[in-house]
Amino acid sequence: MLASRSFLRLRNFSAAVQNASVPANYSGRYQNWKKPVYVSPHIHPLEVGPDFSVIEGPPIPVTSQKQLEYKLDQIRLAKKVVQLLEEIKEMETAHKKADARRLAESQQKEQLRPKPKGTISVE
Repeated sequence: MLASRSFLRLRNFSAAVQNASVPANYSGRYQNWKKPVYVSPHIHPLEVGPDFSVIEGPPIPVTSQKQLEYKLDQIRLAKKVVQLLEEIKEMETAHKKADARRLAESQQKEQLRPKPKGTISVE
C-alpha cells in the first residue's frame, strides 16, 4: 500500500515535469535561473591589444566591433578627463579669487580699526 502511494506520487510528479514548459533561455544550462555571482569577460589578446598606429602615417583600420567600442570608450573617457580638468582649473581660480577677496577684506578691516595711542606703559 505504501509502495503504491509513493509510486503514484512519483508518477504524478514525473507527468507534471514532462508537461511543464521550460522557457527557451533556460534550456541546456544547469541553474541558469540563478543570477551569476561574477562572469569574467572573455577578451582575446589579438582583439584588444596595443595600438601600433604610426604618428605620421594613416591609422590602422578597426577590424572588430570590440575594437571600435574600445576606441569610442577611450575617446569618451578622454573627453570626460578634459572636462573634469577644466572644472578643476575653474575651481582653483575661484578659490584664489576668494582668498584674495578675504585678504583684501581683512586688510580693509585692519585699516578701519582704531590704533592704540599709548604703547609705552607709565609706571
